[in-house]
Amino acid sequence: MLLAFALLPALILGLALSAWYEHIDRWQAQTNLVNMTDGAELALRGYLARHRRAVATLAASPVLRVQFDSGTLQPRLRLLRQMYPDFLTTFGASPDGEVLIAEPPLDASGKPNYWRGTSVADRPYFQHAVSAGRAYVSGVFKSRGYGQGMLVGVAAPVFATDGHLLGVVGAALDLGKLEAYLSQLARAGDALALIDPAGNVVAATAALGMPRGQAARASRILRAIMMQPANVVADADDSFWWQQDGLRIVLPDGWQVLSLAPRQLVAQTWLLALGALVVVLVFVALAVRLVLPRASRRLMQPVQALADELSHFDPGSQAEFPESLRYSVRELQPIVDALRTHATLIRTLLVQREQTLAEREHEIEQRTRELRRAVEALGETARTDGLTGLTNYRGWRERAEAIWQEARESGGEIAAICCDIDFFKSYNDTYGHAAGDQALRQVASALQAVLGSRARVLARTGGEEFVALMLPAQRRRAEILAESARLAVTDLAIDHRSSPCGHMTVSVGFSVMVADTSARLDTLLRAADLALYQAKRNGRNQVCELSVSALQKLRAEE
Repeated sequence: MLLAFALLPALILGLALSAWYEHIDRWQAQTNLVNMTDGAELALRGYLARHRRAVATLAASPVLRVQFDSGTLQPRLRLLRQMYPDFLTTFGASPDGEVLIAEPPLDASGKPNYWRGTSVADRPYFQHAVSAGRAYVSGVFKSRGYGQGMLVGVAAPVFATDGHLLGVVGAALDLGKLEAYLSQLARAGDALALIDPAGNVVAATAALGMPRGQAARASRILRAIMMQPANVVADADDSFWWQQDGLRIVLPDGWQVLSLAPRQLVAQTWLLALGALVVVLVFVALAVRLVLPRASRRLMQPVQALADELSHFDPGSQAEFPESLRYSVRELQPIVDALRTHATLIRTLLVQREQTLAEREHEIEQRTRELRRAVEALGETARTDGLTGLTNYRGWRERAEAIWQEARESGGEIAAICCDIDFFKSYNDTYGHAAGDQALRQVASALQAVLGSRARVLARTGGEEFVALMLPAQRRRAEILAESARLAVTDLAIDHRSSPCGHMTVSVGFSVMVADTSARLDTLLRAADLALYQAKRNGRNQVCELSVSALQKLRAEE
């Protein structure tokens, strides 16, 4: 055990140095990969933009915008190929996609006029150029004209001076030259791939072994890189012992550049560093082994004696610190003196702790009572509408359920009264929300004066809606109170130009039922609510009643 502790510092130092060396080596490799990928991204971005711009410039030619036919197209298409050797073919097509002329005049097998009868209307580069009205570079596709290989199309629409479409000029990129260009951009041992917006390989270096046009996700490594976040170097190899850093950069229009560093062992740097560490540890272990036994015996004897004495001492008791320790273990006398001081301190702290605990218990009890009162006050606030001071919807549901249970236990009659301010939205639109809030407070005060002392609960359940429950209740008494509530709001004489009455009014609906075992609170509230809507339909500013039996009859008829 002691040998392990003696070797531990050397081991930790060696591991730290190995980790640092491995970190620096990996950081340098990732930096090189990022630099290479950034350079390739800039070069490929410029490559695609340069060829797209060349076709767009040809499409904007003033001559073609006036006369778009094979005679004017052919010399310009031939010149475009000469200026941009990476264009395998160039062509001009009519608005319906029929190829009018193409360069070179012979296809790869030497057949002349290979383009006659060919249509590019179904090609994405043609469709996108026509629909978007600008130059477009397509993804990789299989050729069916000049050759049978995989190509990338570039197309741009040609518009007449009056704005109508004359046709489309386009070209196909030679992917063989693009792959050679990609190989020049890649460093020795690294790999690069250009992926089109559909996720297919446009060009790739030989290290990847990916044919053109194949889906990039068909490769395990490329699939892992495409799942990584953009512009982040990460391990694309899912094996435990190997690692292979990859990087993905997104170009405009969904094109992507993927780069891959050489595959290497995960612990390659560690193994080299740990090999040297093992040699050092062997020499340290031999040196420690010779000295450690004697030092261990000299150290452990006084420590064991001190442990034996302390095993019978309780610092929380009233017993004094063992005096025998002052004379029996002289080698550890500083430790004994420190323990004596700490034992006295512990006893003092224990007494203080008991006093503090008693004070804290009293304080906790007092705070608990205060907290309980605060919670009760908060609960009441949470159940109160902040604008009108009436019960809010949450408090209404709780109080209504309790009142309903009380009504069911007594079996008596219970009444619900629903009030709704007429044309209140128009009032807000006309006078503003501040005036609307003031009107709500006035209406709430009027309803409180009429219903507050007679209703078990009066609540504002919506923007301009109020509900009251009365228990016990009688139909005639409920009708009188409903009418009184309506009149109380009318007597406020709140100016309301958008109301036919010229002042603010309310519509009132009420219902009364016996709270027997088969009755439900929702049925009573539904009946009062339907009565309210009946008052609205009848012209507002009136009171309507709908009995529960009438509500049940309506439901049966439905």
